[in-house]
Amino acid sequence: MAAMAAAGFVASASWAQAGPEPPAPVAAQARESGSLSSIPTAMLGEALTVSIVASIGQPSEAPAWQASDVKYTIPGSAVSVKMIGRDAVIVITVTPYRSKDGGLLLVAQGQVWYKEGDAGLRYRTTVDTLSVRFGERVLFYPFGAHPETGAPLRVELVMDEYAPGDGTAAEGNP
Repeated sequence: MAAMAAAGFVASASWAQAGPEPPAPVAAQARESGSLSSIPTAMLGEALTVSIVASIGQPSEAPAWQASDVKYTIPGSAVSVKMIGRDAVIVITVTPYRSKDGGLLLVAQGQVWYKEGDAGLRYRTTVDTLSVRFGERVLFYPFGAHPETGAPLRVELVMDEYAPGDGTAAEGNP
């Protein structure tokens, strides 16, 4: 099982340029990034599914909270999942590349913005490169994992090849 933990910290920011942006074409507005419709029909044979399950609680117990989603991408294209809470925002971005051994090389970035009492807003980010097989779980602990208390939040990512007849075509059902 591959694991990615919030250990390395690098600050970065992305700012939009000033000035009005031209309106997006209507067809582009309907194609949300990470949706199956965002992948050109000619590229569906290369498509990958990214199943995401975020949970709070011990792995051996029923989670106190859980959410899941499915995103779609193609090798070399990034896909992101955002989780927005009252005191935290988490963005996980993975860019898969096919490896020579038939698996995937993932470039995975985790970004965490969180309130820390009177200290104000904090920011942490990690970037890791992982070799994984299709179907292998990648674990991300945005707030770290503590031996005594476990992890307050655990995110599992599973990458698979997209197959139209395998039930993954119904978006949003991992």
